[in-house]
Amino acid sequence: MRTSVSTILGLLLTVTAAHAAVTPADAPALKRAIAAQKGHVVLVNFWATWCGPCVAEFPAIVKVGRQYKGLSVIAVSADSAKSLHTKVEPFLAKQGATFPAYLEKSADPEDFINALDPTWQGDLPRTYIYDRQGRRVKTLAGEQTAQSLAAAIL
Repeated sequence: MRTSVSTILGLLLTVTAAHAAVTPADAPALKRAIAAQKGHVVLVNFWATWCGPCVAEFPAIVKVGRQYKGLSVIAVSADSAKSLHTKVEPFLAKQGATFPAYLEKSADPEDFINALDPTWQGDLPRTYIYDRQGRRVKTLAGEQTAQSLAAAIL
């Protein structure tokens, strides 16, 4: 019995760690990640563990990501690099996020924001919807529900 329990716990920890992997990315790398999803509708969500509305919204992001076939979800954390292993990865694992996750990496966050959307002031959460041709078609500011996200992608 002990072997079974320890084996199961080991497998759970391995699976959880795999789902919580986060890649640091600058704006060009993030643009490439979005472009690589051409042929799919893409939902890109910018969030942070210190942002209350982001944390409240995240289960809806996970739900919609699982619910809609052909939808690619990309999460981009605005947390600091020092909180990657202590906050960001554990949060994603707890949420059961299985989609690609990135950590904003830039010398100047303002440059990162402007490279992605010059009209964005940096408020979180922020969600962008891209169509199958890779064109940004919707911008959602503030906390979203599963229903508002679903309406945006349909």
